[in-house]
Amino acid sequence: MKFHLLIVGLTAGLALVNGAVSGTGSCSVDKGTCTSLFSGFPHLQTDMNKYTKQMLDKSYDFLLLSSVFDVYSLDRPGFEKLYRKTSDKAWEDTIELIKYQSRRGAYVQLNEEGSNGVHEVASLLQSNETSSLELALEYEKLLATEAHRMHKKISHADSTKHYDPDVAHFLDEKLIEYQSGQIRKLSGYITNLNDIIREANTKALGVQLFDEYLVKVE
Repeated sequence: MKFHLLIVGLTAGLALVNGAVSGTGSCSVDKGTCTSLFSGFPHLQTDMNKYTKQMLDKSYDFLLLSSVFDVYSLDRPGFEKLYRKTSDKAWEDTIELIKYQSRRGAYVQLNEEGSNGVHEVASLLQSNETSSLELALEYEKLLATEAHRMHKKISHADSTKHYDPDVAHFLDEKLIEYQSGQIRKLSGYITNLNDIIREANTKALGVQLFDEYLVKVE
């Protein structure tokens, strides 16, 4: 009985190998199917490419926003540090997204076509302390919501062909956990700064002290 099962197993294994080598299996050099694309990743490939461009836009936008607070007329080193740090993190996330998609067999396209920034340059340049924090929170929520949508699409797909736990794990580990913490932090900053601004007699001093606080914690 064991000998019979062994023969059956060997026969099936050889048939699988022969099929792959001859091009009748899933891997065919002629058809270009011998790639690292597998599981449900192709179902999310376009979404991740678009998200990568959005993350790159975020890096540029926050680098520009940081420069707004690094001028002599405003001089807010704390806000400048916060937004430059956010820009650097978005740049690192862009690299991680590109590396992951490459590992999964995808080619990332970062051309300008179809890439629309979340905010216009004019609105970024006209930001003050309060509006910049509100803008930052809005930005984080937008990208976090998109990350959640992709996670749902790949982990609760209608078709089993679209399920890909590796993509879901990547989104959890590299993006979603950080984004939820960032949203909580920014919303707290907005609440505290609004309380400071309401005190008209100490508003200027309060904002200055808040900026010094950002220098220490960011």
